[in-house]
Amino acid sequence: MTVNANNWNTTQFANRAMAIYQNKGNRLRPTVTQAIRIENNEKAVFWLAGKSKAVKKTRRQRNIPSNGERKKFEASLETWVAFDEVDEYDVDRMTVDEKEVVYESGANALGRATDIEIYAKMAAKKTVADQDFSAGAFSAANALTICAQLQNDKVPWDGNVYCGLPSLQWNQLLANKIVNSADHVGSDLPFVKATDTRFWNGVNWFLFVEEDAQDLYPVPSANKQDLFIWHKSAMGWGNNTDLSVITQWDNREDVWTINMKAKGCATTLQEGNGIKRFTTSTNSAITIV
Repeated sequence: MTVNANNWNTTQFANRAMAIYQNKGNRLRPTVTQAIRIENNEKAVFWLAGKSKAVKKTRRQRNIPSNGERKKFEASLETWVAFDEVDEYDVDRMTVDEKEVVYESGANALGRATDIEIYAKMAAKKTVADQDFSAGAFSAANALTICAQLQNDKVPWDGNVYCGLPSLQWNQLLANKIVNSADHVGSDLPFVKATDTRFWNGVNWFLFVEEDAQDLYPVPSANKQDLFIWHKSAMGWGNNTDLSVITQWDNREDVWTINMKAKGCATTLQEGNGIKRFTTSTNSAITIV
């Protein structure tokens, strides 16, 4: 006769895994322009139209073409891989589906690679900071200054401007009453309604913390960090494969091998205009102002 142990004598195992905190990635895809098409699974295609100018016409005046340039340019696709193994020995002894854990972790890693690539292309195009705000905390005045520089590039102020901020600079900006006060921004207060985005002065400011140091933000010197602000039309992403997964059993090793790939590319558009780089401090205090 089988004797079942009482429930209070039985060890209970959770049927899910508690993942280590990590950024999920693909945060920047909605903030950039998508390619018109992908050619031969090798390159992403974008089109850029130059400026045209209208002229006043007089009687019998011959029309002259404005010669607004229209050109196609291409960016080569690149491949990112996340590879892992799941041992059968572990699968037999776990209540969680370890393969599902690997799938999610790999997808997050590939998404982060996309974000890192977009930032790398901005850094390569803008090698020198347009403004240096490292003398103190990142303030609303600093934010308005860099916005004015972007506006001077004739960037449309249409709600499609984005700026990712590390945790220190994010909280320094929110410490400014002009950014968080009901007198200026109505009832959608950041300290009442906690979110990681803030639309202020036509810019989508968002909390964007690096997974590892200098994944996103260059360090020009000690206690400094360079950040970027851009219009959506100034950065492009050519997407060929979001995520392909190949799972295969290795009979010799008694393991499942999981191979995940993503294929795409990032590139600057608008001939480098529409992007600003600025230097901030990493050792200044957060002060309510």
